[in-house]
Amino acid sequence: MSMETNDPDMPDAAVTHISQMLILAKSKHQEAITLLGIPDRNALPRLREVLRLLNEVELLADDAATYVEAGMIKAAIKDLHFQQAAVQAAIIRLENVKAQAPWKTPWPWITLFFLCMMIMQVWA
Repeated sequence: MSMETNDPDMPDAAVTHISQMLILAKSKHQEAITLLGIPDRNALPRLREVLRLLNEVELLADDAATYVEAGMIKAAIKDLHFQQAAVQAAIIRLENVKAQAPWKTPWPWITLFFLCMMIMQVWA
């Protein structure tokens, strides 16, 4: 990726710093995408970690974009916003499913208790 800086006299140290920010952003993004592919029983903590990493990527990319004019960075940030929205939607769906789990209410337990009582009376 070629970087066109806002300042043509930007020191090499600044260009190196920007490159390092973009490399770190890419690394964190790869880590987030890898976490998305790991199945587990409780996905909420993993999805929250993915969202945290994507937020860090956004900060790094936004910071780099203030120093250079690169359409690729702006397009990447736009794609990143879609990814963040998808992860946030998945978190909300999982939280709603957990809140609606039937075993969280007392009725299944009460029904199970009465069923056990009836079975015990049949054997007695």
